[in-house]
Amino acid sequence: MVIWLLAQALLASAATPADIRVVPELEAITVILSGPKAGASAGAFSGSVSLNGSSSEVPVTGLARASGERLELSVKMRYRDVPEDWIKRLRASDFDYRLRGRVAGGSPVEWSGTRRWDQVEVEKREDAASGFVKLTSIQLTEFSLFESAARAEVTVRNPLAFPLKLASASCRLFANGREVGSGATDEMILRPGQETTLKLPIDLDHGQLLAAAGSALRSGGDVEGRLRGALVVRLPGGDIPVPLDLSGRFSVLR
Repeated sequence: MVIWLLAQALLASAATPADIRVVPELEAITVILSGPKAGASAGAFSGSVSLNGSSSEVPVTGLARASGERLELSVKMRYRDVPEDWIKRLRASDFDYRLRGRVAGGSPVEWSGTRRWDQVEVEKREDAASGFVKLTSIQLTEFSLFESAARAEVTVRNPLAFPLKLASASCRLFANGREVGSGATDEMILRPGQETTLKLPIDLDHGQLLAAAGSALRSGGDVEGRLRGALVVRLPGGDIPVPLDLSGRFSVLR
């Protein structure tokens, strides 16, 4: 979902350190960042962060660690606290940021500037990813010697406090590694704080499906299914494609 882009934007916007690691979680994003800071001291950190010149500043708290003249900050932000104005200002290539705050008992911290998306490392966690986008089911809606059809259902959760527009969703369906069809759906609204089920009709290549069915007879007709494609989120700054790669078993024999 768009969360993977937001994960880079929201808390990466906190600084200009040499190292940034973002950890997406189910309800929040944790970022660990480090950089040079004269007189760096350890302790509790509190401050605020803003993105792309937005007047909306979000309070953040966390922990600071110091090593010589280098400061490491670990802070967390809940998705529901992200201002809609930040999302409206997202750019495809880079972002502006500003973080202001203070380490308890230490000097103020104020970092600002511009960074590219590829300067931020996002930790991939399977449990977090499945909390936003997951494959609900793949089902054959028709199967005979002459024709076949299928439907895939994908659940998308929007953890933000405002709606997002999904411009489109497209996918290719694989059965035991063999591409057997493709599908797409039109735009829809992802309601805030809710799950939305996308129902993707799949146009099947009947010959390829029969071949996959033949190889699956020994396992009772079950095959390893894989759905690959993209969800396209529409924002004022442009469309953002979010890669889709989901797996699950399904039966090719009705």
